[in-house]
Amino acid sequence: MKVLALGGSGDMGRMGVAILLESQKVSSITVADKNYERANHFIEMVGSDKLYAAEIDVNEHEKLVQLISHHDLVVNTVGPYYKFNEPILKATIEAKKNYIDINDDAHPTLESLEMSPKANNAGITAIIGFGASPGLTNLMAVLACSELDEVEDLITAWGWGFVKEGKKPEHYVLPKKFYAKYKDAPMIANAATMHLFYETLEKIPTFREGKMVEIEPLTEAEPLKFPGYKDAYVCHIGHPEPVTLPRVIKANSVSNLMYMGKTATDMVREYSQKISNKELTISEASVDFSKELRKRARSDPEVMKEYADLPPGLSVIATGIKNGKRKKVAIAGQCAPFGAMAGVTGVPLAIGALMLLEGKINEKGVFTPEEVINTTKDLEDFFDRFAGYCGKNLTGKDILLKKVVDL
Repeated sequence: MKVLALGGSGDMGRMGVAILLESQKVSSITVADKNYERANHFIEMVGSDKLYAAEIDVNEHEKLVQLISHHDLVVNTVGPYYKFNEPILKATIEAKKNYIDINDDAHPTLESLEMSPKANNAGITAIIGFGASPGLTNLMAVLACSELDEVEDLITAWGWGFVKEGKKPEHYVLPKKFYAKYKDAPMIANAATMHLFYETLEKIPTFREGKMVEIEPLTEAEPLKFPGYKDAYVCHIGHPEPVTLPRVIKANSVSNLMYMGKTATDMVREYSQKISNKELTISEASVDFSKELRKRARSDPEVMKEYADLPPGLSVIATGIKNGKRKKVAIAGQCAPFGAMAGVTGVPLAIGALMLLEGKINEKGVFTPEEVINTTKDLEDFFDRFAGYCGKNLTGKDILLKKVVDL
């Protein structure tokens, strides 16, 4: 099978390419980028005869359709998705090829889901938001809610916490030689931080009292109470989980929260205001914010103390009824792949891509991860695969921390 990795030389894309290269199902991977030199440099460093470079501007529709048509699967990591989601998915549907991405913006998610009838008519499968959040959080939410007879409230959350319990990996198993070859590749602007600021500029969707509503971004929420960890300062942030999870899980409310300490959160608010005042562009703000936060973290010990005993970086809390009693089910990831954000995002993407190539996902249309991976068997298969990239001899049960408490 031929894979087209749009943005495959970026942080998230490279991690996905690393895993896909190992599969016998994959005969070739075309790493496509607007900057051909960047893509070619990455390929030269890796040195695999499965890899090819291509230059593409995803805004040039006809050229993009033509490039896609020569492949079996599109793996899209071109961000930010509020800018590039629509033209890429539209071209993929026109070319009638399967598709997967890490779309982490709520409004482009809704746009993608509206294309489902066209994707179905084209006979293709498109899976959107298959990264960390959304992606892992969606599947963790399905697991948490499966422990309850009735779900009242569901929270997906992400932040800068650290694991303090559970089985630790003996060593990471991503190909070390591969990673060593590309770790010093030229970097581009941080699309993830740009996405964060984009989500602070307009009202964001969340699910309350059984319906979708719009709220102000960075609205402070009740502290996140993950059993065994200190209460975390959290705020609402615009991610797709509140938009997509109610499609498969009946709940009164679904929220997506961010915990990164009050200092960093207040800094996000400050830089967001500068963007709104047109003092900085989103790109400029993302760079200045990262520099200032790094400086503060190094010079002020109190900033780092804010992260002590926070819940692990990805967590889900479902509250509801089980056998007539109110319970809280909390699940968090207690082991992660090598590569920080690139690993925890790129690995799920690659596993989803492989499940598509292996024919384990066959539904036609546009779907979210929880819509195509929701049976006990499929969830176990996915998390066992993910565990293989978190450490030696780990299973899905080893990498997920689960707490069930009576209320």
